[in-house]
Amino acid sequence: MPAGSGSSTAEGWLISYRMVAFDLFNLLVLKYTGGEPIEPMRAELERVVVAYERATKQLRMYYEDPNAIGFQIDSFDGYCHCLGLISLCFLLHRRDLLPRVAELLDGPDEANVGADFLIEEFLSYAPMDRYESDTLLATKPFESLADAMDSTDNEDALRHLQKFLKRWYKDLAGAPWHNAHKPDAQGRTGGYYGYWSFEAAAAVLLLDIKDDSCLHSYLYYPKDLVAWAKAHQELEGTGNVTAAAGLRCEGGQPCPKAGYWMTPAKSGTRRYFLQGEIMPDVSSDYGSTIWQWDIDQADPKL
Repeated sequence: MPAGSGSSTAEGWLISYRMVAFDLFNLLVLKYTGGEPIEPMRAELERVVVAYERATKQLRMYYEDPNAIGFQIDSFDGYCHCLGLISLCFLLHRRDLLPRVAELLDGPDEANVGADFLIEEFLSYAPMDRYESDTLLATKPFESLADAMDSTDNEDALRHLQKFLKRWYKDLAGAPWHNAHKPDAQGRTGGYYGYWSFEAAAAVLLLDIKDDSCLHSYLYYPKDLVAWAKAHQELEGTGNVTAAAGLRCEGGQPCPKAGYWMTPAKSGTRRYFLQGEIMPDVSSDYGSTIWQWDIDQADPKL
């Protein structure tokens, strides 16, 4: 059932799908904050994208607009989430997901292309053609990041990135998660997932900046994720086995290949299926069940 809000069941489903996508993104950030291994996050990132695809599908049905934008990039929080998701696709070497993220922004008719300079600048490094834009939807604090991406040399880019990171947390004071690490007026805590400028890290990777040590003193710069991304360049181009082989299967359909599968519809669903075995439907707020080939085909540890 949908969330207990909204003026109709359809709106309730829209709110629910958005909540699931938002929470899965925050869960991924929390896992990084908690120091969990980075490699499994590559597969988990696709769960986030799938969740946003479902939310966008419901959004477009609800508003009867096939080109409705899947991210609320006209809001501060929505813009940050969108740019953060795009950045993680680069940092986790999942560029194969970026055309799907772009469709959530552009619409199938590409009605919304060129809405923001930074989004277009980042997506221009993805395996697809992109568009020119001279509009920056969130000038504060992202103007310095835009200047870095537009720089002609990396020394200049680093100066802009230092300026960006120096004011990053302060300039994001309007974000709902700002100061989430502090207790509220009643002394309650919760809602803190970590403060990370994934977009600054992605800029370093995309601009091929070799020495980023001048950024290491900024608490919000995920330097270990940048180091991991640089050390695992061989993963770039491999994409996801799921995407490369087309190994996705709807519930109720026969399994196309024997191996370990999982569905983003519910956590803890990883299991082994034989080829031809009927993939079950899983009860969840997602609606229909989509099973995905797990890129990690190792047997579970006892």
